[in-house]
Amino acid sequence: MTELIVALLAAALYLACAWRQWQTIEGNRPANRGQVLTLAMLASLLHLGYLLADTLVTTSTAHSFNFAFFHIGSVIGLVIVLLLLFSSWKKPVENLFVGLFPMIALVIVVAAISDQHLTLDNLSYALAWHILLSIIAYSVFVIAAVQSVLLYLQDRHLRKHQTRGLIQALPPLQTMDLLLFEMIWLGMITLTAAFAIGWPAVEDLKAQHLIHKVVFATVGWAVFAMLLIGRYRFGWRGVIASRWTLTGTAFLILSYFGSKFVLEVLLQK
Repeated sequence: MTELIVALLAAALYLACAWRQWQTIEGNRPANRGQVLTLAMLASLLHLGYLLADTLVTTSTAHSFNFAFFHIGSVIGLVIVLLLLFSSWKKPVENLFVGLFPMIALVIVVAAISDQHLTLDNLSYALAWHILLSIIAYSVFVIAAVQSVLLYLQDRHLRKHQTRGLIQALPPLQTMDLLLFEMIWLGMITLTAAFAIGWPAVEDLKAQHLIHKVVFATVGWAVFAMLLIGRYRFGWRGVIASRWTLTGTAFLILSYFGSKFVLEVLLQK
């Protein structure tokens, strides 16, 4: 019961933070970066407390980690928040809170309400690093996807000479574009490392239910690789970069959460 209360408080603060920043974007209230970041930090602390209490499973002999569907989603949500807070020291990323925090709030509440537990025994260091790097990579790409949506909207508003509301609250288009590709490069580096570390642990793709995961993850990696090549060779940016980013992220989400949802929620394996 205590874990549920903590999760609900964290979700409420995430929503309050997103709403406060949305008021700034809409021009209804002046910007207050300190207030927004304070709400985000408080929410992340409660989120971390919930995960330590509920997602880390303690037994009489050891500590293990809950790899259930919604709980991993909650972990990824916290990583996203921490990455954004870290980036906020030097970059104006508060507008990403509006798109991401409501989703994170929903995931943490569903995780707290659900009673799923899935632990892995005898987890090797290589596999643990593979999981950690994968979570970081997926988190970065989710942030990049939301950034690409903002970039797309900003580009459309500028083409229509609409300079109020969203445009006033966003950094210059060039800054938004550079931030997007910084995220993509970070995501590609961590995802590639996760692939390299995790591949030796694969023994039988079919028996380990990894065929769909590997296929979708490979396609997602290829999409982002093509985007980076297109950026270098042809200067892709703006709407083109946004579409490629959303496509690549969609494949990565299908890779992990699609197969995990089918196995755990639908087939209950």
